[in-house]
Amino acid sequence: MLPHGPLEIALWVALSMSAGFSEELTFRGYFSAQFHALTGSAPLALVLQAVLFGVTHGYQGVRACCTITLYGLLMGLLAKVRGSLRPGMIVHAWTDIAAGIFRI
Repeated sequence: MLPHGPLEIALWVALSMSAGFSEELTFRGYFSAQFHALTGSAPLALVLQAVLFGVTHGYQGVRACCTITLYGLLMGLLAKVRGSLRPGMIVHAWTDIAAGIFRI
């Protein structure tokens, strides 16, 4: 499913950018706020959104889910420290772009 050729690479970049935006908005924005409202705990909300983020990538296998959960924790911390979803959106998009183009 990784891109081959200029057209597929361009489409991969567009897909990666949309995933970076939408997943950060959904998990670090919406779910973090909802879990914080439900639990009253920012640290627990951070962990819950990260676990949910990892589990939703279950099609990639257990090892990838664990790694992606860790990324979710880091992106959640980044959002909390910076007070914005924008840095995480950029990092998320670039990570996805690099994974597809450079196969890392």
